[in-house]
Amino acid sequence: MSEQEIRHADPREGFDRTEPKSGAIVAFAIGSVVLLVLTIFALQQYFNKIWDEAVYEKILAPPSEQLKQLHYREDWYLTHYSFTDKKSGVVRIPLDKAMDAFVKEASQGKLFYPAKNALPKKDEDQAPAPAPAK
Repeated sequence: MSEQEIRHADPREGFDRTEPKSGAIVAFAIGSVVLLVLTIFALQQYFNKIWDEAVYEKILAPPSEQLKQLHYREDWYLTHYSFTDKKSGVVRIPLDKAMDAFVKEASQGKLFYPAKNALPKKDEDQAPAPAPAK
């Protein structure tokens, strides 16, 4: 025989013959589902709050006073004459006048480009690319 003696269970001991506590199991299951639903609802509300704040801040918030002043100044520069350099006589002209002058010069062929005219290279002048090895 071995050093340890095998213990045989007493048939009177048996197993737990009581019924499982189904009420506690059902309560735990229902509590878990309710907690899960509440967690999902709370996370959704938090996400919606953060989303709405971001949309308001980035899109719907009224512009600052500095931004308004900048836009007013830009609009004024686009619609009024002013000197950019009085010594050399450089003057800023309104945008609509500049566009009219550009169209007039373009129709008369007076446009100035600070580069020499050159024709684009033809495709056959360029060396063909080597085929990739397989």
